[in-house]
Amino acid sequence: MDAPREESFVLSFSSTSNAEFDAVIGYLQDFIMDDEFQLLQRKSMDKYYQEFEDTEENKLTYVPIFNKCMSLLEKYIEEQLLE
Repeated sequence: MDAPREESFVLSFSSTSNAEFDAVIGYLQDFIMDDEFQLLQRKSMDKYYQEFEDTEENKLTYVPIFNKCMSLLEKYIEEQLLE
């Protein structure tokens, strides 16, 4: 007896909004792979890694650290997108 065949249905269409979305995602991908972005992440990790513990529960002290790191990375991404 033959194995059942899988059918694949793919809808392919292109629109201006899809192309713009794909372009932005492409730019974001370039930014996060960039050495400068990687360095920003590494510096944040080096600065704060000792604050974290390997436990199941998150601490409230993590929130300001997370917010600082996210703010820094978001600012970098915004600057790159504006260019």
